[in-house]
Amino acid sequence: MPKPKFVLDLVEKIVEIAIFIGLIILAIYKFDVDVIEAGFYLVLAAISSPLSKVSQTAKRTLLICGFMGGNLIGYFN
Repeated sequence: MPKPKFVLDLVEKIVEIAIFIGLIILAIYKFDVDVIEAGFYLVLAAISSPLSKVSQTAKRTLLICGFMGGNLIGYFN
């Protein structure tokens, strides 16, 4: 039976990849409507990228701040 920490790390990586792909698709979709909003989604995708060398703690903090800022601006309505 796999250790719980290994399973949680694996789930976290899968969710990280899913968020990255989702943000890229959303940026492509929004590019025709609003270039600044598409850029915002690309920045969030760059932060959440599984290939980035940002630590997990900093990545979580930046993403939470980004999503809160995007919510205040009205990007997630």
